[in-house]
Amino acid sequence: MKTFLSSFLFAACILSAHGVQYAQNYAEAKDKVKDSVYVLFAYADGWDDYSRKVMEKLMKDERVKAAAGDAVFMPLPVPNVLTDELKKARDERYGALKFDKDTAPRSYPAILVFNKHGRHSAVIWGDFMRTPDPTKIAELLRVRVEGVIKQTPLLERADKAQGIEKVKLLGEAASIKDVQPPDWPDKLVNSFKKLDPEDTTGYQKKLRPPMSFAGEAFDIERNKDWKDALKQVEEWLHDPTYNDEQRQAFHAIAIGLLHRHGGMKGAKEIYKHAEAMKAINPDTVLAKTADYAVRDWIPSFSLAEGWSPAVLQDYSSPLELEGSLPISNPGVYKVTFNFTQGRHAACIKAVTLYDGNTKVAEDRHAGRSGLKDINNIYTLSVTVPVKQPRLFVEFDQSHDSDPSGYCDSYGMVTITR
Repeated sequence: MKTFLSSFLFAACILSAHGVQYAQNYAEAKDKVKDSVYVLFAYADGWDDYSRKVMEKLMKDERVKAAAGDAVFMPLPVPNVLTDELKKARDERYGALKFDKDTAPRSYPAILVFNKHGRHSAVIWGDFMRTPDPTKIAELLRVRVEGVIKQTPLLERADKAQGIEKVKLLGEAASIKDVQPPDWPDKLVNSFKKLDPEDTTGYQKKLRPPMSFAGEAFDIERNKDWKDALKQVEEWLHDPTYNDEQRQAFHAIAIGLLHRHGGMKGAKEIYKHAEAMKAINPDTVLAKTADYAVRDWIPSFSLAEGWSPAVLQDYSSPLELEGSLPISNPGVYKVTFNFTQGRHAACIKAVTLYDGNTKVAEDRHAGRSGLKDINNIYTLSVTVPVKQPRLFVEFDQSHDSDPSGYCDSYGMVTITR
């Protein structure tokens, strides 16, 4: 009996030494955190009581506690107006926890994760925190706590390292998902250029901010040619060094280039890049905009939608009018171009009718549909039944567009007999 009781008490002591612990401030928490993390549940103090109740529930939720491991939980009231007295109380609560205002949440409630040395290392915040799902919060917290615990020894070793070894450690620490990097990516890359000029580790590429690629592509587009910029994007996409976030940015840059310059020929390429962007990670902001790019930026030349600037952007070859064409029996058909809005007119050279791949009729003359219509009706004399009508239009915007080649023109096409 004595042996059983002793074993029970020993097991109870072991169990009580693991799992989430609670503290009201840093002074209470610092001796409890050991090799884990501080998790601060921030809520609006005195100006949004709802957020306090949300945080209190999350702090006690078993799923959230299990996800946090041996972390120390602390409440963090955030006053609306910071008086001297409240500032003093806040500073006492934070203690040695190093908080960077640039990484602060933009709304409350929020969850802040600090490593065992007091470095602000991760954050959970956003609209979904208004009515948070504890299961989702638990998973988000688990990823961040595990990431911070993994990152901490890397930062400790990096402080003592030099040269390429330091780059490797900092690069690995910066690559951990959903955890604050050791420094802003541009600053890290600049320091790596000194420590590893040849980029033997590849971290100068891996940590390069996505927007810097957009700037480089824009410079090529502006100073050389948009096709050169697109070629550069393709080279980036074929380089396995870059991470998923960067690769999504590459696809977005390509979509922008094709939207501005690709015209009808770029439609399939826009769709290809949009689908690739979603395949990498469908939950990112860029991926969620992919469908909008397809919907709004892929040009359509059809009976239902007419023409648009994207259609007229590339007039080097005839464009097929899509849709169910009302052409079948022999007769005289009139194809009319009706301008609706824009700064430029649509300039037409010819309209050709095919039955499948066989030419049936054609009207070639210079026409114009704008604020003033000139010869904007094309007549097709059809002498045989047409089973697979296909209509092709040749535009010529060489004399009616911006100096850059952009043509701001919208209109509809009608077919009558």
